[in-house]
Amino acid sequence: MTKDEFISQNGIRKVGLIEYIKDLENQGFNKRQIQAKLIENNIVKSIYMLPIDYKFYDRVKDEINWV
Repeated sequence: MTKDEFISQNGIRKVGLIEYIKDLENQGFNKRQIQAKLIENNIVKSIYMLPIDYKFYDRVKDEINWV
């Protein structure tokens, strides 16, 4: 999936989230560390949204090819 296709299907906010998590993954952070960073840096809107946003990333990470 291209970046443009992703944006049209999921919105621009999700692009930033995906790129942010992928960057942390590339730096060697594990799932728990990434989730802590998402909360610490106010990337997710609430504790409730944390598992929802991370599950979204898990679901689409293999489909995206621009990151």
